[in-house]
Amino acid sequence: MAAPGVALSAPPVEGAGAGSREEREDEAAGGAAEALPAISVIATRGARAVDEIPANVTVIGREELDLRMVDDIGELVRHLPGIQVDRQTSGTNPFADRTGFTIRGVSGNRILTLVDGSRTLERITDGTRDVVDLTHMKRVEIQRGPASALWGSDALGGVVAFETMDPEDYLAQSGRDTAFRFDTTHSTLDSSTGGVGAAALRYGDIAASISLGRRVGHEPENRNARGSLAAGAVWECYRNVGATPCGQLDSADIRSDNALGKLVWTPGDNHRIGLTLETFERKTEVDQRYDYGLDTSGNTVTDYDRTQTLSRQRIGLEHDWTVEFGPIDQIRWQLSHSPQKSKREGARDRILANGTTETRYDLLEYEEAFTEFDVQVDGDFDTAGISHHLTWGFDGDYTEGEYERVDTTVNHTTGTTTVARAGGFNFANATTIRADAYIQDDIGFMDGRLRVTPAMRLAHYSIDPDPNADYKPVDGAEPRKITKTEPTWKLGAVYDLDRNFSVYGQYAEGFKMPTAQQLYTSLPSTFFNLVPNPDLQPESVKNYEAGLRGRFRDGNFSVGGFYADYTDFIQSFVMLSNGDITYDNLSTVKVWGLEASGELYLDEIWSVSGALSAQRGEQVASPGEATTAFNGAIPLGSTLGLHYDDQDMGLRASLYGTFQRGVTRTESDASYKPAGYGVFDFAAAWQPMHWVTLRLGIDNIFDKRYFPSSAVAYDATPSTTAVANTNPIEAQVQPGRSFSLGATLTF
Repeated sequence: MAAPGVALSAPPVEGAGAGSREEREDEAAGGAAEALPAISVIATRGARAVDEIPANVTVIGREELDLRMVDDIGELVRHLPGIQVDRQTSGTNPFADRTGFTIRGVSGNRILTLVDGSRTLERITDGTRDVVDLTHMKRVEIQRGPASALWGSDALGGVVAFETMDPEDYLAQSGRDTAFRFDTTHSTLDSSTGGVGAAALRYGDIAASISLGRRVGHEPENRNARGSLAAGAVWECYRNVGATPCGQLDSADIRSDNALGKLVWTPGDNHRIGLTLETFERKTEVDQRYDYGLDTSGNTVTDYDRTQTLSRQRIGLEHDWTVEFGPIDQIRWQLSHSPQKSKREGARDRILANGTTETRYDLLEYEEAFTEFDVQVDGDFDTAGISHHLTWGFDGDYTEGEYERVDTTVNHTTGTTTVARAGGFNFANATTIRADAYIQDDIGFMDGRLRVTPAMRLAHYSIDPDPNADYKPVDGAEPRKITKTEPTWKLGAVYDLDRNFSVYGQYAEGFKMPTAQQLYTSLPSTFFNLVPNPDLQPESVKNYEAGLRGRFRDGNFSVGGFYADYTDFIQSFVMLSNGDITYDNLSTVKVWGLEASGELYLDEIWSVSGALSAQRGEQVASPGEATTAFNGAIPLGSTLGLHYDDQDMGLRASLYGTFQRGVTRTESDASYKPAGYGVFDFAAAWQPMHWVTLRLGIDNIFDKRYFPSSAVAYDATPSTTAVANTNPIEAQVQPGRSFSLGATLTF
C-alpha cells in the first residue's frame, strides 16, 4: 500500500537522493544523458522529484537495501550523516533493541514513523519502537525537519515512511505473470541467518503476492569493548565473577517472523483496489547476568531469564480512483487497523540474605491499537496562466493504549505469594483521537520555473484517560481529558535559476502532543512521588531552511542550512521543589546546521558520492536560566562513497568512508565527550546469471573502536559503583569488524 495520494506508477528509486546511471535518459534538447533524481512520495503527498522539493529528503530503494544487506533500521541510516539510530544496551534493558530515529537532534516519538501510511507503536520508558522489519520493504523515505502541515502530530522532527513490496514489483522483475524470489543472508555481527521467500501472480484484473520471512540470531558481539581501565576502558568494571562482563551483552536468542500478503484488483484504468495483510513478531530470550551473584544487600541472584516479544499486525484496504472530473483528478482513501504490542516477561531466582529462596515473575505489557482512515483528493487546474496542483483531505485515527505491569513473588521457603501491581513508570490507559483536515496548493509560475507550495493543517487532538484498578492517582493531580485544536502551516518555494541550478526555501511548523505516559505517569511512593503535570503543553517548532542545488549530465549537488526553534520541549523526570518527579516543558531548544550531498559520475562505470551534516544546539530550561548546549545535536559528520557498476559483468561494489567529529559541547561539564572517528565499509553484488545474485559485505573494515555521539548521555566518570555495574558505558562501543554474505534467486 503506497502512501496516500501517490501514483503507483512512480519510477523505481535507489540510493540517498540522486538516482542511478540506469535511470539516465536522453533529454529533449541536445540529447545529453542525465541521471534522473529520486522520487519522493511523502514530502508533498504525491510523486515529486527530490530536487523539486523545498526540503531535504532521502529515498533508499530496494536495490540499495539488497546491496548492503540492511537488516535493521540502524544499518539503514549508517551512511546518512546527521541521522542516527542507537541500540538500547543497558543491564536492565538487555534486549539490544534499536531506539528509534534521531533527525536534526530530536528523536523518539517526535519522529513520525509510518508503514504504508499507518502509524507505529509509541516508545515508553521501559519499551521500544523497534517494530519494523525491512524484509518486505520496497523503499524507505526520510524527510528531515517538521512535516505536521501534511502529516499531523508526531512529525515534529521529521518523517520516516516505509513502503512494502506490491505484486506489481515482483511481476515487473520477472516480466511474466508469475514471479518467485528467495533471499538469504548471514551476518557475523550477531551470528544471524535470515531467509525470505516471495511469490506473485497476475490473473486477468487480479494480482496477488505473498512473502514469508524468518531470521534467527543472537546478541550482537561487542569485540571492541574493554573490561577494565587497565585494558583501556572508559570506566572500571565492578561486576561479579560469573556475571556478563562489562561491555558485553547478555546471551540472547532472537527470532523474527514476517508475513505480508497483498491482493490487488484493477477493474479498468480508473480504479485500483488493494487489500493488505501483514504480521510481524520478534522474540528475544535473554539470560540476564549483569547482576549475577551476591549483591550489596546480601542477596544472591542465581538465574534471571527474560523474554521480550514485539508484535505488529495490520490489515488495510485502499482504493485509488482516477476521477478526471473538473478540478478533481484522483481520489484515494485507505482504511487500516493495526494492533501493536511490546511485552516483557521475566523469572528471577534469588537466595535471600536470610537463606530463603524466591522467584519473582515480572510482566510489563504496552499495547496500542490504531484504526486509521485517510482520504485524499488531488486535482490540477489553471488560473490566469498560473498552474495549480491542489491536494486536500482528511486524516484521522482512533487509538486505544493499554499499559500493565505486574510483579509476582513466590517464596519457596515459606510458600507465600506476593503480587505487586502498577510499579515502575505506571501511567493510565488512554484513548487518543486525531481528526485532521489539510490542504496544499502546488502553484507554478513562469512556466514552472518558480513553484510555490503553501500548506495548512487543522489538527484536532483528544486524549482521554481510562485508569484501571491498578492506577494510583496523586491527590490534586488526577488524570483528565486533554483536547487541543492546532493549526500548522508550511510555505515552500523552488526557483530554477537556469536548466542546471535551483534555489529553495521553506518555512514549516510542527507540533507534538504529549503522550499518555508523559501526561498520566503517577506512582505515589514513600520516598518520592511520580506525579502527572496537568499543565504540560504540546511541543512545537518553527523551522526555516534554504539551499542551492545543481544537476548536470555527470553529477549533482545540494547544499542547505536549517534553523529549528522548539518551544515547550518536553523533558523527562524533572525534580520539583517539593521532591516530586514529573514531566515538564523546557523553555526553548534551538538547533541549526548545514547539510550537503552530491554525486559525480566519473565514467559509465565509476562514480563517487558524498554527504555531510553539521549541527549545533542550545537549550534554556526555564526563563531566566542560563543557556546550555543541547546534547541532541550531532557534530560534523560526513560520508564518502566510491562506486563501481558494470552492467555487462553484472558486478556492483561500493566502498564507504564514514567520518564523525568528536563531541566538544555538552549540557553538563561532567558528560562524556566521545572522540571522533573514521570507519570504512564495503559492499558488493555479483550477478553471474540473470536469476542469481551473490553478495558480500564488510562493515568496519579496520576494526575501529568508537562510541556514537549519543554517548554524551553518560558521565565521564560514573556517579556510583551501582551505575557502572548496571549501565556500563562500554556497552555503547559500536560493533567491530563484521562480515555479511547473501544470495538472491529470482524466477
